[in-house]
Amino acid sequence: MDLLRLAGAAGVGKSTTAWAIAQRLVAEGVASGFVDIDQLGMCYPPPAGDPDRWALKERALTAVAGEFARAGVARLVVSGVAWPDDPPPTIPGISVHSVWLDASEETRRERLDVRRNEPEQVERSLAAGTAEAARVHPAWERVDTERRSAAATAEDVLARWRVTAMPGESAEPAGPDAGLGGGRVLWITGPRLAGASRIGWEVATHDWEAGRHVGFADVRQLSFAWNADRPVGLANLARVQATFEQAGARRFVAVAPWEIEPEAVRAALPTSEVVFLRLSAPDAERRARALSRRDEGGPLLAGDDILHASDAVIARIIHTSGARWKVPPRDEEQIIEVGDLSLADAVAAVRRSSGW
Repeated sequence: MDLLRLAGAAGVGKSTTAWAIAQRLVAEGVASGFVDIDQLGMCYPPPAGDPDRWALKERALTAVAGEFARAGVARLVVSGVAWPDDPPPTIPGISVHSVWLDASEETRRERLDVRRNEPEQVERSLAAGTAEAARVHPAWERVDTERRSAAATAEDVLARWRVTAMPGESAEPAGPDAGLGGGRVLWITGPRLAGASRIGWEVATHDWEAGRHVGFADVRQLSFAWNADRPVGLANLARVQATFEQAGARRFVAVAPWEIEPEAVRAALPTSEVVFLRLSAPDAERRARALSRRDEGGPLLAGDDILHASDAVIARIIHTSGARWKVPPRDEEQIIEVGDLSLADAVAAVRRSSGW
């Protein structure tokens, strides 16, 4: 398998460019995958000696890269932060091509302003990015994204990607064994826009603020594989959970698409105690959340089809997923009505129902 890694400061266009490259490969029929390394390090408190979780993310990336390869993925695109002072990390058995994207402070500021971050946060990010760019190890290939579209940058990077024939099926998965020792998993799902991601994140944040060792993962963000032999989401989740457990986290919050059946989750996490919660919210409430996200913004996530959606697209999403909140509970699944609850009350209801 060939892996392309795009790193750089916030606002240089890592995720946008990486997603554009992945979609280009998909359109060409290539067995492709995508993951953002930031999705592989949401575990606090950080491990001893790894305060920024650089090493933790690299271990998790090595583990999930093996799962992508086993699924038949030929090219994996990875975006996200990396430590600039050292040579690009390597992964045994996988060809890695590493690119550091650059852009001026002015351009990065324009891109970060769109995200509606606090001014102080933007200034800190800009200063840190400029400092990192000045000390990037020469082994990283540098590509300038200044005043360029994502499509133009993607075309440039694709032309530079050195491809080595390494069939995905020959790579053995690396990293900790999936289902290493169990632990407790809080599985939160529901129809689109019922609030699983937001509520799950708040549950994990509450634990982190209390000093409890907890991991968090968005299963959808671990599931991007196209033209492959099999899905990768649950296998990747198991690898991430095992990596976090080795770092000390015996509790794990997972937010996931409703389509994943509890039986499949148990098969992927056979030694874990899993509590299944399904959030429920009426169509009107979910539509209001969609419009709010589209018009007011929010966290930038790969594959987000809400941010630039038309009213017609939003209506179709709500209609397609609307029947799911009426489906009876599946195996050991608890349903929690959150439509008329505040975020704080919804989080409290989740914690109370799950005994978390």
